Amino acid sequence: MTDDVSEIVDDLHERAAALSEDDAALGELFTPNFMRRHTEAATFRGFLDDSEWEVATRSDFAAIDEAAFDEYVAARTSFADWEAMLGQASEEWMARQLVE
Repeated sequence: MTDDVSEIVDDLHERAAALSEDDAALGELFTPNFMRRHTEAATFRGFLDDSEWEVATRSDFAAIDEAAFDEYVAARTSFADWEAMLGQASEEWMARQLVE
């Protein structure tokens, strides 16, 4: 039983990591409900649009200076940095996958 649960959790972690690397899937990780609870933006796209960066592609997003994005996240969300925001969104996504 423990091995089965571990395999499920490992699979969910892999799927969440894949989502975080796919622009279109970021909306699945950062749902409108998540964004309303933790930011002033209604969507993740809106959150990016409100930033100083022009993000049209995954490479645009990847090119953002990590420290600068951490500051943006800290100033405009309930999280201390991007890693914390991504981690919470991933946990909530995993929880949704377990009940679906």
